Amino acid sequence: MNKKYCLLLRMAPAFMACLFCAADLSGWDFDHDFGANFAYYLDDNRNSASGASGFLPPSYKPMYPEDSAQWKNGHYSWLNSSPASRRLGNGWGAVEIETYYRFRARQNVLEAEGPLMKDNNITFMIKPVLSPVTLHVETEIQFTPIGFFELTGGVAGGFGWPLRFMNLEGLALNDQDDITDTKRSGWAGFYFVAGTIQFDLAALVPGKWNHLIFLASAKARYMHYSRAGALDAWYWRADRGENFNGWEYRGNYVIGYQPPWQVDFIGFLAEHWFWLSKDVRELAPINADYRIGNPAKSALPEVEAWGSDFQNWRFGPAVNLVFEDDHNLTFLLQFRNGLYYTEETVYARWFKRFDATGDRYVEFERLAIAYGWDF
Repeated sequence: MNKKYCLLLRMAPAFMACLFCAADLSGWDFDHDFGANFAYYLDDNRNSASGASGFLPPSYKPMYPEDSAQWKNGHYSWLNSSPASRRLGNGWGAVEIETYYRFRARQNVLEAEGPLMKDNNITFMIKPVLSPVTLHVETEIQFTPIGFFELTGGVAGGFGWPLRFMNLEGLALNDQDDITDTKRSGWAGFYFVAGTIQFDLAALVPGKWNHLIFLASAKARYMHYSRAGALDAWYWRADRGENFNGWEYRGNYVIGYQPPWQVDFIGFLAEHWFWLSKDVRELAPINADYRIGNPAKSALPEVEAWGSDFQNWRFGPAVNLVFEDDHNLTFLLQFRNGLYYTEETVYARWFKRFDATGDRYVEFERLAIAYGWDF
């Protein structure tokens, strides 16, 4: 992704604002909302090879490399104090929080009758998002030509900073064992197209008790960090640091019911993501048989089978509550799948050192709460 696309990304929110200023605003509907998202992640030893495939229970007892005979006798065996090693778990878990403001402008685009055509529209959206380590802006154009289908395109981008006292990276390279002096700051850009199929039974069978909801969304997103080279991994928003410049798939699937109560949605949400870019997907597949070289002979390791082709799933129940004055709360209990890694490699800080065993697990990952206020 070259510099001109990054410039266009920075200009997008201002361009859209000028567009509305210059246009005839008759027929447009505008709405604003403010929100905050919070998540608590349970602590566990998710990368430990000590368990069998199946459900991985929470654990608040960290595991240290100095206590592992296989690690100490294995390929790396760095001391517990080495920045190239890590412990499994921290004893309390983790939290995630962000706040946002969203502006939307919507207008009907086709004059048509019937339950499937009456809500066709085009929508423009601008959404600044602030977290403790990042600030970014999301922009979208949504076109709904018919009630059950929506086509979306958008760009987003921002920057990040480290929180050193918590050992968190907002935006930085993750390209070596010790990232004490890694490249930080820069610009992260995200560019996507998506299609959504959505269905509400009440559109065909009117009635306040008939809101059975189904939604499936498929998104292709290109990610780009300005300081990352080909196949360089990088952190974004204090995540696992397993991002690359390339295309990924993001799917969201929802089924639920909207009763005419204060609890206005009860359902099930599933998220699905994996790499579309072939060079990333084939970088270190789960079942690859790579030979591990002597890490002392090279600053960069030979690639191992850490699972670049892994298909990630997050799923669980969701409940939404509505209150007076257009306030709402959503609660989600979410599970996630993952890979076990060999004990000889799992205590390395850098994920490219990991070697997958082939066994998989499902864990209770997090409790998420989303607050929104339409005003």
